[in-house]
Amino acid sequence: MAFVLERWMTPELYNGYDALDEYHLLEALGDDRHDVIKHHRDTFITESDFKWISEQGIDTVRLPVGHWLFDASEPYIEAKSYVDQAFAWCDKYQLSMVLDIHAAPGCQNGFDNGGLSGICEWHKKPKYIDQTLHFLKRLCRVYKDMPALSGIEVLNEPRWDIPIEIVQDFYKKSYTIIRDIVPRKIDIIFHDAFRLNAWESFFKQSDFNNVYLDTHMYQVFSHNDKQRKPYEVIEKVAIKRHHELQKVLPYVNVIVGEWSLGIHSNALSNVPNPIAQDALYRAVGNSLLLTFEQTSGWFFWSYKLSPESTLKHPGWSFKDVINKQYLKLK
Repeated sequence: MAFVLERWMTPELYNGYDALDEYHLLEALGDDRHDVIKHHRDTFITESDFKWISEQGIDTVRLPVGHWLFDASEPYIEAKSYVDQAFAWCDKYQLSMVLDIHAAPGCQNGFDNGGLSGICEWHKKPKYIDQTLHFLKRLCRVYKDMPALSGIEVLNEPRWDIPIEIVQDFYKKSYTIIRDIVPRKIDIIFHDAFRLNAWESFFKQSDFNNVYLDTHMYQVFSHNDKQRKPYEVIEKVAIKRHHELQKVLPYVNVIVGEWSLGIHSNALSNVPNPIAQDALYRAVGNSLLLTFEQTSGWFFWSYKLSPESTLKHPGWSFKDVINKQYLKLK
């Protein structure tokens, strides 16, 4: 079960194809795409995974969905029956679920996690925003009575160069739609659009109820991350992240909707042996858990990678870092 593909997470699906994202992979697969995607969704994440998640003491899962969830235009493939099944498993294993609109029409960030790589047109055509709001309205109507539903994230990672006024207007319209349809106990989540400190006046001037700001905190992507030595990585996650959150928490509840133990290879190359590398992963993991205690919650990205990707990208599979005891939650 996986509804928005990323090549780096499941490279085996892309073997033999140059496609960089889900759209172009499905296009390349042609008539075979239905069988390939069905097998992937049936086998990648199953009921046993929801059981395992619950056993680790996790209480909520964040489920990314694309705008093709219900009525998929080609080459996308709808996935409603799998979301329905995920809700049933949440009920069975006492888990809550946040539905996350991860990929919007026109793509909101140009990343493969938006369904299209290299294209960011969502904010340039009003029809794309309208289609996203229509999808959100349908999502609310279909799942509003699900016992496990605890929150809705209206748009994942709108890109940093989209004018903030466009993002904020979309968030206000989304808030109205959700509050008109779903019970008030359901959380509404807004991503910070990679601008964590740009939201104070927006929240202070709005009469929102039960709203959270989502920020994604990694320590591997920036130019500075590439230069950091091991102890500087720990300093970033234990001190810098703490201060960043402290600036925002006085005016809005915050969740860290994505994070991982991904560490840049340059930092790892300064660690002398595997035992010390394991110690670094544990130090980073525990520092992040301590830092995030001040927030309203967090979601690790991602729960699981394919076997090939797990080996190539250590620190990105929640299941793997738990099994290696880099993180200990109970």
